[in-house]
Amino acid sequence: MKSLKYLIILTAAVFMLASCEKEYESYLSETPAPVMELYGSNPMVLFKGTPYVDPGIYAVEIANGDTTELEYEILNEVNVDITGTYRLQYKVTNSEGYDFYISRNVSIVSFTGYDVFEIPSGTYDGIRVNRNAGGVVQINKLAAGVYQISDLLAGYYDQYVGYGPSTAAPAILVIEEDGTVRTELGYAPGFGEAVSGTGFVFDDANNVLTYTAVFEDGFSFDVQLTLQ
Repeated sequence: MKSLKYLIILTAAVFMLASCEKEYESYLSETPAPVMELYGSNPMVLFKGTPYVDPGIYAVEIANGDTTELEYEILNEVNVDITGTYRLQYKVTNSEGYDFYISRNVSIVSFTGYDVFEIPSGTYDGIRVNRNAGGVVQINKLAAGVYQISDLLAGYYDQYVGYGPSTAAPAILVIEEDGTVRTELGYAPGFGEAVSGTGFVFDDANNVLTYTAVFEDGFSFDVQLTLQ
């Protein structure tokens, strides 16, 4: 009799748990998480004093076969006059009134460089030399001897392979007083690795920049950028 009593209690408990789980699953299906993606780079790197223009995000809710674009709110600010890394949070509220978040890091930097030579600002055709393939790379001068490059990896993974912007490695190029070039803040978030550049040579007769891109784990390949 005691065994039967325990069996009845256990059966009831299992039924209650099953009921709760069913209700929970139903609740989840009625509260869809929005699809959110960042436009632009993450992290973003800006030279001190450069105006920050937020690229925004893509946010939609997909429910019952319908796609609805959602508005978003930026919860933090970037002070472009103070160096450091700022974490911006974007809040999106779905149709059920629940909040979801996505974030971006914005680094405000200041480096001292020297105009030993000039790297023209503009659009470059990039290639990973041993694969003879790549994509479009932007280089912009920020200050004397200091440049921003959109992808140390020549657009190979982002554009040619098609892995997307998270596999680009934006960075800062700094020309030293002796004419050598160092990289700062190079990082490819999709790989979770820092990326640097070594052996920079600029051929001003042909507007070609060559160097070796080096991943944090030691893997490397040669890059060639040619001004369009």
